[in-house]
Amino acid sequence: MGTAPEGGSPLGKAPTPQRDSRIGRYPLRLSPRSASGFALRGLRDCKRLVVTDDETGVAAALIPALAAFGIAASVVREVPSDADGVIFLGGLREVGDVDAAVAINVEAFLAAKVVGPAVVERGGVFVTVQDTGGDFGTTGSARAWLGGLPGLVKTLAQEWPTAGLRAIDVATTGHDAGSIASLVANELVRGGTELEVAFDASFARSTLESYLEAAPVAPLVVNAQSVIVASGGARGVTAECLVALAEATRCRVVLLGRTALADEPAACARASTDAELKRALLADAKARGAVVTPASLGKDVALILANREVRGTIDRIRAAGGDCRYVVADVQDEPAVRAALADVRAAWGAVTGIVHGAGVLADRFLIDKTEEQFRRVFDTKVAGLRVLLGATREDPIDTIVLFSSVAARCGNQGQCDYAMANEVLNKVGALERVRRGGNVVVKSIGWGPWKGGMVTPQLEARFDAIGVPLIPLAQGAAMMVEELTLAHTHQVELVVGGEPKPEALLAEGSNASFRGEVIVSRATHPFLDGHRVKGSVVVPVVLALEIFSRAARAAEPTLHVASIRDLKVLKGIVIQDFDAGARLIVTATKISNGHGAKYALELTSEGGAKHYRATADLSVAPPAASAVPRIPTGGSYDAPIYGDVLFHGDSFQVIRSLEGVSKDGVEASLVGAKGVGWVDHDFVTDPALLDGGLQLALLWTQHTLGGHSLPTSLEGLSVYRPGLPDGTHRVVLHAREARGDRGLCDVHFVGSDGAVVAVLHGVETHVLPGTRSASA
Repeated sequence: MGTAPEGGSPLGKAPTPQRDSRIGRYPLRLSPRSASGFALRGLRDCKRLVVTDDETGVAAALIPALAAFGIAASVVREVPSDADGVIFLGGLREVGDVDAAVAINVEAFLAAKVVGPAVVERGGVFVTVQDTGGDFGTTGSARAWLGGLPGLVKTLAQEWPTAGLRAIDVATTGHDAGSIASLVANELVRGGTELEVAFDASFARSTLESYLEAAPVAPLVVNAQSVIVASGGARGVTAECLVALAEATRCRVVLLGRTALADEPAACARASTDAELKRALLADAKARGAVVTPASLGKDVALILANREVRGTIDRIRAAGGDCRYVVADVQDEPAVRAALADVRAAWGAVTGIVHGAGVLADRFLIDKTEEQFRRVFDTKVAGLRVLLGATREDPIDTIVLFSSVAARCGNQGQCDYAMANEVLNKVGALERVRRGGNVVVKSIGWGPWKGGMVTPQLEARFDAIGVPLIPLAQGAAMMVEELTLAHTHQVELVVGGEPKPEALLAEGSNASFRGEVIVSRATHPFLDGHRVKGSVVVPVVLALEIFSRAARAAEPTLHVASIRDLKVLKGIVIQDFDAGARLIVTATKISNGHGAKYALELTSEGGAKHYRATADLSVAPPAASAVPRIPTGGSYDAPIYGDVLFHGDSFQVIRSLEGVSKDGVEASLVGAKGVGWVDHDFVTDPALLDGGLQLALLWTQHTLGGHSLPTSLEGLSVYRPGLPDGTHRVVLHAREARGDRGLCDVHFVGSDGAVVAVLHGVETHVLPGTRSASA
């Protein structure tokens, strides 16, 4: 590690500027996430959905897998111009080398270009499927060079807010084409709303999340003997970081740049601004009798300013205690870079570190971006990294720093090329870390916007309005230096800046409220066959509660659903053709936040009919369970449980026994979804168990008011133990009111351990006209 040179800063301690507390360090991790049951937006609206051929058999198997859910698609080699939906399987294709892997990124961009106009005009679908280990290459995949696909999807989410978008990573090893196709189809039809979804070798579902964590204080790997080769480091923010690194370590820096250094005209000696330089050059030309054009004048001034900035960086690195060499070489020109580094090795010894900061922008929406523009931006990052890695293959590299962007994490309008290129950097960084072992520091830093540089005052004002802080130059540079230790080498990819929130980058006026689609059919919800009225499947109230609970969790995945309350039944949902199914649309609109959040929920059918309405309360901490209720006493129920009052079929017959039924309430034993075979869903609530509670309310209403009834409203649902519990539950219904045609009660569900697992508050029932017996 070495020691600090006399007079320099101690190793591991970069200069400590005053810090903006809003600027944080956000590593990336894989987080398990159950499917929430929502279909990909617009999937069933596609007039022509195509699946690109992966050449491994998955595409062919995906067609019948989608057809089982009533979705038609076809396999294509190239995306046709009339397509409005694409499932791009190029990321599953076998790749023989880096060139083939890199080409898949370009192929995906071109596929999106074809479908883009239709999607922008009327909505559509764009999905990418890849195999980079089932974790988006975060632990180092040999296929990392095709890892830019999620960057495309996340940018399209910014540009195509009404489209259905998903990036899926599947660890395919050990699985046949049919099982992979079935997994993908299920994810699209009843997966969730996350943009990035990963499936590991066991097909466990996860997504990626950024989290805030401070950098530990530890000795730096870089020291005074280090030789760092840097692209894009002669100017801008990369230069600021290299100056800070030199001040902390007194390392030696090789700057690669395309700007050839030249002496500037003597007439410019006292000029500093753009305007002053133009006046000086114009006066000099007139004195010499030369004629200059505005274009040539602007070009000359730009070159003078660039030269001054490069020389200033060299001087600052040396003044900081390091040493610096500037080499004219395009980072994409491997022979030139190799030749330059040969001279460096002869003078300074082997290269020990890489800083890849080169990058260009050509911001345009995808449908307007040309392939040439895409390649210029993409290749500067990706081809440049290949050259640097290739040219230093034999060097004892212990440090690799890749200047990525928050655009790779969140997407950004007009920057699909930049987001994809930086995603490749992120994933190749993870691969390099694994390939080189634990004693090498590899960091791919997704920088947020910097204060200064390309951020104009107008853009800074917009960032401030949407809560995106700008990184002060000195603070960002110091934070880069802090990363270069062995204390957290597993954290390769991270964002530095404000919290990476894609919704913050949405265009003004975009609606960030949650919207989910649920397909209900025999293929997706076979158990509903047991919930028929007059021969037609009727969606039960408890499924609306389940959908609302999922929507609330999807809208705020870091919070806990404390309750779904004020449920109103506006119109029952009848599915006339259960095989064809129906599409339901749930919306969740935030109506307050703070310490938790509150959402207005609505469930409608495809035609716009409104069926259910409710409010969701979400809390930071899990809700505390209520007390076990007093058990009602007395009474009995001698009639058959099912067949008269209760119309439910086998899959809904969850009541196992009635211990007591009286005007004061009901005590019963019930099983939940597992007990009646509902095993193919990741439920948030237990709809079967809850429906059993409503069934008890109907039995109690019949017993007390003498007529058949239906539930009409619900004050609230509280779930204290999410998911599907095992075994038999004791269920206690407490009467609150029974008058005229109206009943009101609370239903408590008690687990085998004696704890309350859920409560239905204020279940209101109304006796149906003409159902009272003559004796009632």
